[in-house]
Amino acid sequence: MNIAVVADGESLESQVSEKFELCLYMLIVNLNDLTVTIIKTEELSGTSPEENLARKVLEYNCEAVITGNINQTAFNILADAQVTRYFGAGHSVKDALELSEKRLLDIIKEECEHHHQ
Repeated sequence: MNIAVVADGESLESQVSEKFELCLYMLIVNLNDLTVTIIKTEELSGTSPEENLARKVLEYNCEAVITGNINQTAFNILADAQVTRYFGAGHSVKDALELSEKRLLDIIKEECEHHHQ
């Protein structure tokens, strides 16, 4: 099973990005063998960063994405494909993955900005 995590860096110690479309990297983590595919977002081509990133999540058959706030365009693409969206801003990638496994991250259920308390 693959999970996408939008991050400010390319390691598991990097922080989850505050905003989906502004991340510098997307890490695709295969939870079966713990391999990580690193995607540098500046190398993605297309019209809108949020759409490009959402399509990349689908391309890698990710069951979930861990992110910060997410805008309407990306939310709709991911929700339509039944990709679960977790709010992980404020955590490292590694910690967010562990929290998602324990079902301790909030699920983003709306396309508006998620305000984490």
